[in-house]
Amino acid sequence: MKNSKLYNARDGKSDKCLQQFGLQQRKSVTDRTRPSCELEPAVERCDHTRERETPSLHLSVCAGSETHARNTAVKHNLGCSTPKAKMPETAEAVSATLTTNRNCTIEISNVTANHILINPKVYMSSGFSHHPPQPTIRTNMTEVCSFTKDDNTATGAVGLMTYDLYHKSRSCTERMAVMFSVPFDHNLYKNRLAVGVVEQSRACDKALYDQMYDGKNQSGFTRAEASGSGLVYQTRELDVRATMSSIGKAIIKLELYDKMGH
Repeated sequence: MKNSKLYNARDGKSDKCLQQFGLQQRKSVTDRTRPSCELEPAVERCDHTRERETPSLHLSVCAGSETHARNTAVKHNLGCSTPKAKMPETAEAVSATLTTNRNCTIEISNVTANHILINPKVYMSSGFSHHPPQPTIRTNMTEVCSFTKDDNTATGAVGLMTYDLYHKSRSCTERMAVMFSVPFDHNLYKNRLAVGVVEQSRACDKALYDQMYDGKNQSGFTRAEASGSGLVYQTRELDVRATMSSIGKAIIKLELYDKMGH
């Protein structure tokens, strides 16, 4: 009996100890799992950290993974909101946007070191300016403009465009001129192109257009029917080089250079 009491006492004590231990264990588990709600997002992102034993280790591993992810994003330019620089439009791209069957797109490249093209003027014998000329074309720049026929009319895109040649010495005494003709009826007429350099005081008007289109006096310019071949006009300081296609949606490519040798 004494042994039984001792056993029961011991057993009772063991039960009491177990209960106490159980309470302590549950409390320990509660303490250990209390920050789980805070760590859960990190655990979901870093599955390999579930085998770790301490919350602090979870945080360090996850933080390292997030840092690695950010570095990777920066390395590959992910999430960058900076817009890319816009590439300059080409004559072909602009021409493709025109819906008429008679139009002319002009691409001008200023390859000179001393001249800026300023003060554009336009005279239209037929049609209108669709993409207007750029106000200035600086050195080493290329710009595009276009002209098209009037809608629902049997006309072409025919006209004249000029740019003043502004020298870096702050003088402006000459004017570059481009005459273009894209007729409506290609059975009777061909595309025609004329380029030249005239006095800065010469107006961009019907008189200059008529002279460059079919005038006998070709002083200050050169003219040819369009065939894709190059056309060159030379002055004392500059070379004007141009080509023109022979189709109804014509493209002119013009380059202005400092004087070249023969």
